[in-house]
Amino acid sequence: MTHMGTLSALARQSMVIIRKEGPVQFLRSVSAFIGYLGSRIACREKYYLYEHSIVPRDCEQYVPRLDSWELRIIHSNEEADTVAVEGFEDLRERFVSAPRRFDRGAVAFCVFAGRELAHVGWLALDASGKGAVNALPYDVAFEDGQACTGLTYTMPRFRGLGLMQYGYYERFEYLRSRGFASSRNAVEISNVASQKAHARFNPLIYGVGHFRKFLWWQSWRVEPLPEGPCRGRPPPFSVKDNETGRQ
Repeated sequence: MTHMGTLSALARQSMVIIRKEGPVQFLRSVSAFIGYLGSRIACREKYYLYEHSIVPRDCEQYVPRLDSWELRIIHSNEEADTVAVEGFEDLRERFVSAPRRFDRGAVAFCVFAGRELAHVGWLALDASGKGAVNALPYDVAFEDGQACTGLTYTMPRFRGLGLMQYGYYERFEYLRSRGFASSRNAVEISNVASQKAHARFNPLIYGVGHFRKFLWWQSWRVEPLPEGPCRGRPPPFSVKDNETGRQ
């Protein structure tokens, strides 16, 4: 995408946010975007590292609290075009990087309430897709039937309805139907809401990743949990250990 194309896409995304979520949410989005730009220059971040086993699960435990919804799994920009032609909100109007993610092989799991996009989560089945879904350099053994997830987002007015856990359930079922054994991801240590959703799947939390960046320099270090790997919810960190407020 050219610079002019990116600016045009950002302008369209801004108008969508203002129209659907109002000026307050738009200002919050602008603030988050400025924070993101700052993190491209310098950041210190700390993440719990998760591994989920891909096993059969009872779907009734993960149903969202909506009267009706529709899940669409989108693998490419061509499929995104088809979904938009059917009258559903175009994911790419909300997220300007979505076309590039599709081009790299990432898969989007979109939950629609009516025709409105309520939730999206991404899945990577290979190294190229991982670069589009989560650039943190934690290990994923794609050659051994492992995948990774990331970029999970619920629209503000649909939060608190169980869409995150439902979205993860559908991603794990997709992997199970294709013979994958496990899936990895990283969750920032301050993101309690995401940790609660993950705990519903009894994951293995196997370490803490430290990511630091300044301009073109960056480092990544993984350390074990103080008492070794654990399942479900991670151990609490003290305030002094929490180096960042970003996901």
